Amino acid sequence: MKTILTTLFALSLLCFNNILSAKEIIKEKPAKVYHLNYLVDGSITTAGLLASKFGTDYLRDREPNLAEIPTLTPGDIWWFDRGATKVNPADASHSLKLSDDWVFYTKIAPAILLLDKNINRYWYDIATLYLEAHAIHASAYLAAAIPIKRYRPLMYNPSESMERKTGENTTNAFFSGHAGMAATSMFFMAKVYLDHHPEIKHKWVYYTGASIPPAIVGYYRYKAGKHFPTDILVGIAFGAASGILVPEWHKKKERKLSFVPYTNNYSTGLYLKLKLN
Repeated sequence: MKTILTTLFALSLLCFNNILSAKEIIKEKPAKVYHLNYLVDGSITTAGLLASKFGTDYLRDREPNLAEIPTLTPGDIWWFDRGATKVNPADASHSLKLSDDWVFYTKIAPAILLLDKNINRYWYDIATLYLEAHAIHASAYLAAAIPIKRYRPLMYNPSESMERKTGENTTNAFFSGHAGMAATSMFFMAKVYLDHHPEIKHKWVYYTGASIPPAIVGYYRYKAGKHFPTDILVGIAFGAASGILVPEWHKKKERKLSFVPYTNNYSTGLYLKLKLN
């Protein structure tokens, strides 16, 4: 009997040591934070990006009502948005370039995540989620811009040239796709980093930082006469939602049933843990 008990005790210790070793391996190879269905997520992403291509072409070619243009004045716009109708047209070209540059910077910024060893091991999941977040944001943008034919602020600016007022992309002010794209990228970056580092307490600092580049993009779109402040705020809100919610929807849930090692002064072994909430 003593031999049997000794053998069982030795096996328990061996099991416990193996569990500790496994935990050390897990530290070296971080567990996956997200679970993807590549068929579903790939289809959503492909459909969203294709819709973005055709929808953007449609919006670019949609023409304003030429007879209505001479009647548009800043007084037609409520006070909160009215300032966008009075910006200096001479600043438009430079502001447009800066807004495009900042959008480009935000699009490539999430590549910094690959420097994190907790993240780069599963780069293909992160890349898939990143494209999906942008595809969903693009779909939301088209769902607003196509049915809501809102003239850009430059259309109400008496200092603007008629050439620019009758050019492309004059009827899709709502909402700001540029600010939304920047917000999608930056909030996605913050969300993924925080999901892989749950020990971080002051998460608001990261999300506050993520809001700065989209705000810069929105400012330059405003200076270019492309968007009203409300367009920019809504665009940032939709982009932030896409960047945060797509990773959140794919987070792996904690298992409710698990084996947990234990040790005390009298014994060592495993117990079954059931999480009810």
